Amino acid sequence: MEKDMEIERESKRRKSTPKEHHQPGNNLYSLPQEIALDIISRLHVKSVIQFRYVCRSCHKLSLDLDLANLHLTRALKNNDIALIFHCDFPLNNQLYFVEFSHQDHEKNVLRRIHTPFSSTLPEFRIVSSCNGLLCLSSTLVNDGPYVYNPFTRDYKVLPKSTEFQDQEVIIGFGVHPHTNEYRVVRIVYYWNLYELSPLRSLRFRAQNFPRSEVQVFYQSSEKWRVIIGDIPYKLDQSSGGVFVNGRLHWVSIWGKNHARRERILVSFDLSDELFREVPLPENHLYLTRHRYSLSVLGGFLSVVDPSNTNCGAQDIWIMKQYGVKESWEKVFSIGVYYVTTFQSPEMQQKYRIWKNVLDERFARVLCLLKNGEILLQYRWGALVSYNPESRMFKDLRFKGMPKFFHTVVHVGSLSQAN
Repeated sequence: MEKDMEIERESKRRKSTPKEHHQPGNNLYSLPQEIALDIISRLHVKSVIQFRYVCRSCHKLSLDLDLANLHLTRALKNNDIALIFHCDFPLNNQLYFVEFSHQDHEKNVLRRIHTPFSSTLPEFRIVSSCNGLLCLSSTLVNDGPYVYNPFTRDYKVLPKSTEFQDQEVIIGFGVHPHTNEYRVVRIVYYWNLYELSPLRSLRFRAQNFPRSEVQVFYQSSEKWRVIIGDIPYKLDQSSGGVFVNGRLHWVSIWGKNHARRERILVSFDLSDELFREVPLPENHLYLTRHRYSLSVLGGFLSVVDPSNTNCGAQDIWIMKQYGVKESWEKVFSIGVYYVTTFQSPEMQQKYRIWKNVLDERFARVLCLLKNGEILLQYRWGALVSYNPESRMFKDLRFKGMPKFFHTVVHVGSLSQAN
């Protein structure tokens, strides 16, 4: 079974006050602070947390905000990613993580994350990860979202915002591009504006726009603020709120100023708090008529385009210069792959059923790995790496890996939720 991640147990052992047992002039704290911070920032986040409890001097140094920023910058630059698995089977809302620290993925061990708020947030989904923090939202009640650092176990429960019956909420999570403070964005559609009868509800909703507003939570003020009313887009919640270049991105199902079936790419700038349309690749109208998904590859905004010629294949476009339509480039084309998990007759039958229902959304593009391979997640949780040069696929399995899970790409950091 999985090797439990010792965050919870280690934190219990570390509750005692660090003792001062170093000799003056013979420790890291005696170095100039900028040198000491540079050295510590090169450690893995778990090692930094352990270093924090060596002595009082180390504890003080490890809490320096400059260290958190330096450590995060280095981790992002080095693409030091971990994968967090959200699993609902056999037990609900179990979190695991694995680090990509070895070229041989079989040497990586899955570890358990013990959440400190399991009693107050029994059911949740992961909205996204940004700068080492996870944003979680409740799936049972309209409680406020949680912002959580799974490595330091620091978390914050955000206050509830305005709530009404029959509302649809889309949540985004990112950081302000200048202050690096996190923002939680709630886009709320109020369907209760309409008196819907059972016979006309779906048709009526498709032909009319609901009332809407945008609510933003600011880390510095710890308050929600309504900044926009009645936005002109109906966003697709499944498109994820991808955070790139200081902006959150969604696919709009339809807009007030567009054809009802036209799917456009929309951004929300966390700096000026305005919605803008992002141009799609030139002469590629197929994207505006069919479902496509968003991702981040190598720090660039990416569009995953299901091929209209080969069911199951996917083309990946990257916007190499943000906001410039001509900078879109198709950099990868991934063919059809049958995961070995689906080789049994029972799973193949399920696959054929789901393939017809889910069509091009069968595989999710997660990230670009250090070795240039693309990490994919197929339905039910199968992880696969794809080598663009050899065009070869490889199933990834980790010791203790659950059968069904949702994967989130995460960077371990010292970022504070409070």
